[in-house]
Amino acid sequence: MKSAMMAVRMRAAALLLLTGCANQAAPPGGQPDLASPLVLKVTPQNNAVGAKPKAVVLQFDEVINETPQGAKDIADLVFISPKSGVPEVDWGRSKIEIRPSKGWKPNTVYSVVIKRGLQDLRNNGIDSTIQLVFSTGGPIPTTRVAGVAFDWAAGIGLSGALVEAVASDSTTYQVVADSSGRFVLQYLPPGPYLLRAYGDRNTNRSLDPIEVWDSVSVTLTQSADVEFYGFAHDTVGLRVSEVTPLDSGVVKVVFDKPYSPGRIFLPGEVIIKRADSSLVSVRRVQTTPERNLADSLRARARADSVARVAARGDSTPALRARTDSLARVRRADSVAAVARTERETRARMATRRGRPGAPIDTTPPPKLRRPLLYKEIYVTLDTVLEAQKQYRLSVSNIRSLSGTVRSPARTFTTPRAPKTDSTKRDSTKRDSTKR
Repeated sequence: MKSAMMAVRMRAAALLLLTGCANQAAPPGGQPDLASPLVLKVTPQNNAVGAKPKAVVLQFDEVINETPQGAKDIADLVFISPKSGVPEVDWGRSKIEIRPSKGWKPNTVYSVVIKRGLQDLRNNGIDSTIQLVFSTGGPIPTTRVAGVAFDWAAGIGLSGALVEAVASDSTTYQVVADSSGRFVLQYLPPGPYLLRAYGDRNTNRSLDPIEVWDSVSVTLTQSADVEFYGFAHDTVGLRVSEVTPLDSGVVKVVFDKPYSPGRIFLPGEVIIKRADSSLVSVRRVQTTPERNLADSLRARARADSVARVAARGDSTPALRARTDSLARVRRADSVAAVARTERETRARMATRRGRPGAPIDTTPPPKLRRPLLYKEIYVTLDTVLEAQKQYRLSVSNIRSLSGTVRSPARTFTTPRAPKTDSTKRDSTKRDSTKR
């Protein structure tokens, strides 16, 4: 009897547990949550003066993911300026607390930046940075240093560059550049600074030898505009990394890093020797801009010729090729327009859901004011190199960006001669037989 009663009680307990679990489940249906998290409150308030916080606290309208996409934790996204050790970040579901490891210093203006990347549990991300400025002492200065950090070798902005301003007392202010390399470093006390920008490849927030960087010294009174042209600073000279014979007796030579800008190569500075040490005559050596200019002039001459033919009303293969080229350009423009429309549509949809959409960046990418850098040269020979033969190429006195002068050399072997198309040869024979 007791065993029967015990079985009934166990069944009742199990039913109650199942019922309770069912009541905790989320109701089915409804619109999916596609909105990014929204900041409800920040403590201390932005632009606060005389603040004495234990931590900077951000309250969101939903639970924040502890591990943002592309980062091991939220602390990877947080930057405190001036630097004071590694930022400490405490996660509390819909709340984040931020503090420097060495505490807040008195009479200091702090800027706390959270890079884009915070997400909710459904991976809806905040597509813009969050920035807060406050003072633990007196007024906040209105000084600013703005500009662009470039990857000079790549010829584009250094995405996510870490920009630092080191004061004479070693206090280091910092900010992270955007995806185009643009940055604004604000609220610095007036005075002399060593500014530097570098690509923090291993995200250790320190400049390492393998990373591209550049530095500039300024004396800040109110504002300053700065451009950084980052490259890997080393004392190793250039090496020839690749030698490729092209058509019509042209050899492409690629170095492992860019040579100094403005370099003009003379034919006598490039030497090519056969296996028996005899010289191959070099007619000219062109940098990439020189070769592009020559190609542009030839293309313009062909275009003028096509235009003259078109004016006569003729249709030629050259004219059709020109028409096809213009059509390809129009298609590319159309694809870009479609992508732009999709971005604008996503922003509008986010706004309709009651949340501000990500700002649409229509700013054109920054342009370098220094010459572009190149790693290749084109060597035109008086004769075509023989197939499957070994040659030795050397370049005299080539200077790296760091100022190291070297005469690199490399041995290379030409590829096999292309096979003759037997189909065309047989067709030619048949045609001659018929005649």
